[in-house]
Amino acid sequence: MIASHPPARTSIVRSVLLFAPFLALALVVLAVLAGDAADGGGGAFVGLTLIGLVALLLTYQVVQSLRDLLAQPVETAGTVERRWSRNEFFLFRNSYAFVEGNVFRLSPEQEIHVKLGDQVRIRHYPHTATVEAIEVLKRGAGKGAGDV
Repeated sequence: MIASHPPARTSIVRSVLLFAPFLALALVVLAVLAGDAADGGGGAFVGLTLIGLVALLLTYQVVQSLRDLLAQPVETAGTVERRWSRNEFFLFRNSYAFVEGNVFRLSPEQEIHVKLGDQVRIRHYPHTATVEAIEVLKRGAGKGAGDV
């Protein structure tokens, strides 16, 4: 049984388009704060630190997404060791699976096929672990929908 997510590459492009403008804004604010700190503005160091951390996190996300745009999907096979769901911003429910030391976010269509203990083969992008397709090779003796 294969559960695919054809717009996986689109998801990566969307990630770049979402985070790159915020990164550019953070870098502009960082440059302004750095200039203020160089002119002797003592209070700029707190803002410089906070915006610097935000810029660092945004840079990581954008770089990983750009690397995946240049990469081909890879396959990981293994046992679903853990499966869970959580709400993001009280609006979105995301499901995750832990396989071979990697955390994969599953689409709702993929999530209904995967149970705890299943042997799976996941086709994903290497840097963001964006899942393109997941295939259940062998059913495990897992709990099912209530996995945590």
